[in-house]
Amino acid sequence: MAQVVLITGATGFLGAHLCRALIESGRAVVAFRRRTSDLRRLGPLAGQIRWHCLPDELEAAFSGPAFPDAVIHCAALYGRRGESPVQMIEANTLLPVRLYHLAAQRGVPLFLNTDTILDPTLDLYALSKHHAAQWLMRVGGATPVFNLKVQHFYGPGDDPSKFITRLIGQCLANVPEIRLTDGLQRRDFIYVTDVVGAMLALLDHAAQNPPGGGFTNYEIGSGNPVPVRDLVELIHTLTGSRSRLLFGALPHRPAEPMLTGADTSALRALGWHPLVQLHEGLARTIEDQKLPVALNRTANI
Repeated sequence: MAQVVLITGATGFLGAHLCRALIESGRAVVAFRRRTSDLRRLGPLAGQIRWHCLPDELEAAFSGPAFPDAVIHCAALYGRRGESPVQMIEANTLLPVRLYHLAAQRGVPLFLNTDTILDPTLDLYALSKHHAAQWLMRVGGATPVFNLKVQHFYGPGDDPSKFITRLIGQCLANVPEIRLTDGLQRRDFIYVTDVVGAMLALLDHAAQNPPGGGFTNYEIGSGNPVPVRDLVELIHTLTGSRSRLLFGALPHRPAEPMLTGADTSALRALGWHPLVQLHEGLARTIEDQKLPVALNRTANI
C-alpha cells in the first residue's frame, strides 16, 4: 500500500511543490482546500489529489479508505493582504492544533508542522506560528510532532509579495530606483525543492524508524547565511537590470535579527543535504518570472 499523506496548504507555493514530489515518489495525497481555493499552481496534479473542503470536512479526512499515515501542515497566513488578527490566529494557531488533536485521537503515526524561524515579536504571522508550536509541544502525545523551523525559502511560482520575487520583478521591469535597507542582515536562503526534500527524508526516516511520540525540532535551511546585500546584487546582475539600488534608504524593521541560519546537522545525519545552490536557484526563479513578462510584452504589441 502506498503511504498516504494528508496536507494543508496544498494550493500554496510550498504545498504545491510538496504535492508534486509526493505523487512522483508514489505516495497518495489527501489535501484540504477552501471552496474558493485557486488550483492553478497544481495544474493536472489537482486531479490526482483526494480533496476535502475546510472547514466542514476537517474530520472527514481522518476516515474512509484514505486514512493518513502522516499529516503535513503547510498552510499559513502571512498578513500581507490585510488579514485580521482573528484570521491569523485561526489559520496559524487554531488550525494546526485542531488538526493535531484529530490526528492524535485517530492514531495517525506522524505530524509535521511547518514553523518559522522569525522572532514572535516581529509580526502577527511570527507570533501566531510561535503560539502553534508552543501548543503542539504542550499537547503532543503518542503521535509524534516533527516541528520544521524553515528558513527563507524561494523558487518558481512563489507569491509576488515575497521579498525575492518582488525584487526580481522590480529588476526585470528596470524600475528607476529600488529602496532597500543597508543589506547587512545575514539570511539563510533555501530553494523550495530542498525544503520538500527534507520533508520527504523525514517521512522516510519515520517510516523506517517509528518515533515513540514527543516533539522534535528540525531546522531546514542551507546552513550558509549570506548578507542580504549580496543576494540583492546577485539578482541585479543575473537579471541584467538597469535599476539603481539604494542601499540604506530604508530602516530595519523593529526587532529584526541581523543573523538567521539553520543548524542542519540533524537532517544531514539522515542523509539529506541541499542540492540547489543560491546562484542556480535564483537563475531558475528569474527564468520563471521572465516568461509572464515576455508574454505580456507580446500581448501588448
